[in-house]
Amino acid sequence: MQLNTQKSVCIRFGPRFRAMCKSLDSFFGGVVKWNNSCRYLGVYFVSGRIFTCCFCFDHAKSQFFRSFNAIFSKIGRFASEEVVISLIYAKCLPVLLYGTQACNILTRDKRSREFTVTRSLMKLFKTSSAIIVKDCQKIFYLLPVSYLINIRMAKFLDNFVTNENCVCKLLACNAQRNLNKLFLSYSDDISSSCNLKSYVIENFFE
Repeated sequence: MQLNTQKSVCIRFGPRFRAMCKSLDSFFGGVVKWNNSCRYLGVYFVSGRIFTCCFCFDHAKSQFFRSFNAIFSKIGRFASEEVVISLIYAKCLPVLLYGTQACNILTRDKRSREFTVTRSLMKLFKTSSAIIVKDCQKIFYLLPVSYLINIRMAKFLDNFVTNENCVCKLLACNAQRNLNKLFLSYSDDISSSCNLKSYVIENFFE
């Protein structure tokens, strides 16, 4: 198989991930170098003792604000809040939440994404209070980003566990463990992603 050595890198996982390795010479010319991280479909894999991936949050945040400002500058002055919010959640949030369902997200990363959306809603509702924004979210039926990430992750793991793909079957036990851990963080009675979504909606908007 011919590789584009300008776009390809090698990355290592496991106990000896720090060990120096010789660069690989391609049969078609060029050298495939070793790297500490690599990007695939917008997700960054990071070399370490275990398989780890992360997300370029700064890029996602700038893309989110670019989308939001494009919408707000065109219709923010005369469109209703409902219209602007529906466009934010349809056009802007997918950029910010891209790939978050595939890997465990640290609490601080969830908070950073939450604050990014809060800043936009502050501009929309003309306030500097996060408490007022939260009240507006309840009025306009908007779930916080941290809940949206958990719901997306639960749905992804649900589909992963039941997938017949041989790779998915190989990692199904680990996926099921993560899914159960996510469910238990909310309630002992939750057994599916649908139950989790209903539970979150019921408790946040009560």
